[in-house]
Amino acid sequence: MKLTMMNLLKIIWLIVCLAALAWTFVACGHEANATLRGECSLLAAIIMAFLTLPLGLLWWLLISAVGYVLSLVGIEIGGVSAIADLVVWLGFVVVGYLQWFKLIPWIVRRIRERKQSTV
Repeated sequence: MKLTMMNLLKIIWLIVCLAALAWTFVACGHEANATLRGECSLLAAIIMAFLTLPLGLLWWLLISAVGYVLSLVGIEIGGVSAIADLVVWLGFVVVGYLQWFKLIPWIVRRIRERKQSTV
């Protein structure tokens, strides 16, 4: 594999995302107090939302809406767990990866093709 600038950016981005996940499990995983555990998980979600802006906010809104709808029908998701943290993190990573390394390069290529075809 040729190490291009895009591949280097992917590697750095994925390392930062993995570091956020590791921090979540190390710093938040030992927290006995449920409130502090929830706040720690919220901070991890904010970090991931920042790394995946702007589409990461849509993922956050989606999981928040699902939680709200579930609570309306009487299904309460009790507390924050490692599995929930992992699912939220994985959603952010998928959305961010598709946005930064698939959608944006595709848009840039389309713009360049249109500019070249008009010349």
